Amino acid sequence: MGVGHKHAGTVLAERYTQLACAAVVFGHHGGLPDLERLRDELHKGRPGGSEAARVQEAIRAVEGIVPEIHRSSRVALPGWLLDLPRPEQGLGLDLLVRMLFSCVVDADYLDTSAHFEGAAVRVGEPVDMAALVQRYEVRRKRYLAGRDSSPVDALRQSVYERACAVAAGEPGVYVLQVPTGGAKTMAAGAFALRHAAQHGKRRVVLAVPFISITEQNAAAYRDLLDPEDSDGGPAVVLEHHSAVDLDVEEAGFGELAEEQREALRQRARTAKLAAENWDVPFVVTTTVRLSESLFSHKPSQMRRLHNLAGSVIVLDEVQALPDRLLAPILSGLRGLVDHFGATVLLVSATQPSFWELSAWKGLERKAVIDDPAALFDALRRVEYEWRTGQDVTLESIAREAATHPQVLTVVGTTRDAARFHRHLQAAFAQGVVLHLSTRMTGAHRREVIAQIRELLGRGSRSRWCRPV
Repeated sequence: MGVGHKHAGTVLAERYTQLACAAVVFGHHGGLPDLERLRDELHKGRPGGSEAARVQEAIRAVEGIVPEIHRSSRVALPGWLLDLPRPEQGLGLDLLVRMLFSCVVDADYLDTSAHFEGAAVRVGEPVDMAALVQRYEVRRKRYLAGRDSSPVDALRQSVYERACAVAAGEPGVYVLQVPTGGAKTMAAGAFALRHAAQHGKRRVVLAVPFISITEQNAAAYRDLLDPEDSDGGPAVVLEHHSAVDLDVEEAGFGELAEEQREALRQRARTAKLAAENWDVPFVVTTTVRLSESLFSHKPSQMRRLHNLAGSVIVLDEVQALPDRLLAPILSGLRGLVDHFGATVLLVSATQPSFWELSAWKGLERKAVIDDPAALFDALRRVEYEWRTGQDVTLESIAREAATHPQVLTVVGTTRDAARFHRHLQAAFAQGVVLHLSTRMTGAHRREVIAQIRELLGRGSRSRWCRPV
């Protein structure tokens, strides 16, 4: 509209609701303001202020069309917020304001886009989670049937079945503590989908702290959930992080027919739009993106927050959350669970003791696995030998590795990985030495992982090594 709607809306919001709601209106273009700036801007819109004339003009222009802008009484804050203890009311109000802000800015973006495109507002269709559960089960069984059996398959199956059974429980905060090799990825996905189907949750959002793991998890969930070529339909899984290129590379279409090309273009367009607000059934992202959605003041990042309400949020490798940010992150997650219909699943082999912190005091801890210690004993596949002598060097370890037919080497930094790779290449007279590092691009990492799987899949006795 051609009148100053921002200041006018801010004045009306403060008049009929709360000061915090006025911040939502004022910041819906530029971002949430701090309290001092908000009060300054409100002063400008009141009688005698520099924006007062424009504010009155805007109100007169709208009130004849939408008389509902004037109310007989103020809108009260929700009861759950007023019932919180005094110190927690500020955090609760902050989350409420952010949630309202997310709703407003996302609606504003979508409405503006629809106006200029001359189309209906783009809103995702309701998701049939039960159908996704069925697809997940069928694809998983197909995957397991096509791979060699493992001595730990029975344990993995018991973890999976337990996760499926516990998913029927009431919403809240769940803990899935399973050691490496226990198939946490599949079990977490099964829990999230079944819990969503059972309780009418709108989507699953899985957050991982490391991009390399995010890429692997996204690929696994796409195989389990995305429509196959014969199925048609939009993609189910959205992978969203800084290393994802959502633009279409038509040079890679090859000899595809035009109909297939257009289908790929449309899928890419849909993914690009979905990344703006996470209005999709299954999101695989990073904890950085999730934290930005919770705590940023920018409209473009906060559009996603309201779609966390009524969702199942899975935090994988949760022990990697940064210590200095634990208090706000845990407070935000608890607010989503207590007041906005979310369920949180914490996944890790080494679960932190979050319940010892004040942010989660009194919050029920729901364990997926009753006896994690027994699982750790059953899945123990590594013996640790601590070597702390001065004669232990990268060179000496490389020489020792050269005496074994197959070796997996893990080091602490990307710099050591590169150095150790060079030592191994010198030590191995024959065979394959592979280097995997987070310094590589995502495409390069996937290429190396595929090569490793190929070597192992054919039972190769070639010497290979993977420094990380």
